[in-house]
Amino acid sequence: MLTIKFGVPDFARTRFSISPMGHLIAALANGHNCVGARRARWWRRMRRHVPHAAGPLLELINASSTDVPDFLMADVATGRRQLADELDSILVTSEADIQQCLVGYKEQPETPRIIAQLRDGDSRQLRRITNGAWALFQACLAPDWPDIQRQLQADVAHRAHTAGLTGLGSVLTGLHPGTAWGEDGHLQCVVTGWDGNFDLAGRGLELHPNYFLQESALLLSEHRPSLFLYPAGDLVAGPAPSASDPLAGLIRRGRARALRAVGQEPCSTAELARRLGITPPSASAHAAALRAVGAITTQRQGRQVQHALTPLGHSLLLGSSTPSLTDRLAR
Repeated sequence: MLTIKFGVPDFARTRFSISPMGHLIAALANGHNCVGARRARWWRRMRRHVPHAAGPLLELINASSTDVPDFLMADVATGRRQLADELDSILVTSEADIQQCLVGYKEQPETPRIIAQLRDGDSRQLRRITNGAWALFQACLAPDWPDIQRQLQADVAHRAHTAGLTGLGSVLTGLHPGTAWGEDGHLQCVVTGWDGNFDLAGRGLELHPNYFLQESALLLSEHRPSLFLYPAGDLVAGPAPSASDPLAGLIRRGRARALRAVGQEPCSTAELARRLGITPPSASAHAAALRAVGAITTQRQGRQVQHALTPLGHSLLLGSSTPSLTDRLAR
């Protein structure tokens, strides 16, 4: 059993965060005990679409059946993580941190090629890993990501509401059957591979709901906030299949598709056009209409503009009834 010690500053620095990269890692984790049936069903449906570029990442994640290198779980100073931010953080990982993360792989009888290359100081491999992660997300996870986000956001909202009513301790206890909060400010955890005591020492704890997990997982660090990854609850029932789309009825079908495309991740007009398979002028027209009703914001970044959801846009997506991820995985 692991005991995590909280101090007063740790309560102020404990927060929820949704990680696209964390889901890519769980999605590729073959044979890891912490992933479950959801991931297995998703993998059966998507494995044939995994791009060749994702090979180094797939090899790195499965170099061990019990662990992944810590630097893949990027330290991003925001609760609303974007995949691009996480990948940028991976790219600036120091050589010393990479070597520290690979210490546990030295005892393996056969060293995977990607591990050997990283251990030899080939920093170019980080770019191959991040490029592979981006390609994998676009090819395999992006179509399901808005629906997964809806599940994760519902989980976070439910637990935040619980914290407001009964306190953070009850939320920590309810993360997983193997966790229990003690009145002494200690969190007792039964998590595979962990034992002893760990003091958060003012760095706080990030709570990451994960759609693909069936057991909790931990990343404990003395240099950054520690991470507690836990299985997201089934708090959002998948809507019944229907020939009509209420969101499309509200803002028209093309704009509904555009809103969902922006919901995958903030993007430029050119990227929005690529996601929708339409021309940039048509994508610009959809963006202007969505911006006019307050569903997205648009900010200029150099020669391009960046579109992102507003709280209203998030609410529209949460309330829409496209075929659920559960329905798609059951096919």
